[in-house]
Amino acid sequence: MSKFFLSKRFMMSKRFLITILVVLFLFFFFGGTFRTYLVLGGSDAPTFLSGDKVIINRSTFDLTIPFTSFRLLSWGKPERGDMVLCRLPRNGDEDYWLKRIMGIPGDTIQIIRNKIYINNKSLKYEVLKKESFNIEGKTVTGDLYALESGQGLNHTVAYSEKSGFLSDFGPIIVRQNHYFVLGDNRDNSLDSRIYGLVKRDNIFGKYVFTLSRI
Repeated sequence: MSKFFLSKRFMMSKRFLITILVVLFLFFFFGGTFRTYLVLGGSDAPTFLSGDKVIINRSTFDLTIPFTSFRLLSWGKPERGDMVLCRLPRNGDEDYWLKRIMGIPGDTIQIIRNKIYINNKSLKYEVLKKESFNIEGKTVTGDLYALESGQGLNHTVAYSEKSGFLSDFGPIIVRQNHYFVLGDNRDNSLDSRIYGLVKRDNIFGKYVFTLSRI
């Protein structure tokens, strides 16, 4: 009888230990995979506004140690149109940025009056009603909002048809293992037009959804 009782207690303790280990694994895996970030600045308006909380999947492209950027294995490639968490090639910059991948390795990118040409083909632009976004006064954006589409892209951008510092760029060929990134708020974004191409090693995850908006 005592042996049976001890054996039963051992089995219960073993199951309890396994349950704790599973819970800890799930916590570290999902906690380290789906991370919450606070958007600061308006470089991606109208897609994101300063103060938005977004969820980033840190394991979209790589297997990393939870809550770190240390890679164990790479298993995916960023695609054109992905909104990614990255670091721009600035001296000593350890900040994360949300930027949209517009050029993948081998692409030729050119910008003329804020219109994007990928491999010598212009993207399509469908002008939208700016008032319908209801973000007046929350951030500085261009005069026009439009649906930018083509070649796997389909997202909203803000831009101006006037010539400016950032309205014309290139052409540039995207090197292997590098990506050309832009903010959706084209007149008010620090991106590859200024700081150059982003290395694959400096891309850390993909935007999933917006958790809350101010």
